[in-house]
Amino acid sequence: MEVNTTIVPLKAQLAELSEPRALGLYLRTFPKQLAAFRTMVEERGARLRHLPFAKLTNQPSEEVVVDSRRGTIATLVIPVPNGGVQVVVQGFLEHRFFPGKSVALDGFYKYPDESIAPMSPQDFWHFD
Repeated sequence: MEVNTTIVPLKAQLAELSEPRALGLYLRTFPKQLAAFRTMVEERGARLRHLPFAKLTNQPSEEVVVDSRRGTIATLVIPVPNGGVQVVVQGFLEHRFFPGKSVALDGFYKYPDESIAPMSPQDFWHFD
């Protein structure tokens, strides 16, 4: 019995062509406005990481507009039992067509000796 070995490479070629990137197509599933908003939140978090421990305080929330979508960015500074603080930058961006809001979060722990520790994904669950 003879086996046709050209089928396997052909199937591999078809699989490659069925990939959107192979055809030069890219379907964005993440809105560019939300990406820009998340960048804004992350930049605020980066600035806060450079502040001295003594200067980390709650700040008034900030109203922003990203491509006609209104959003709010707030900074929360929460004392933790070991003497440090948990700093969370919390952003909410209104959806364009449906009710609701998208959430962007950044955060860290900072201690009196100026050391910084990252927040785990579970630490963010209380803020969305």
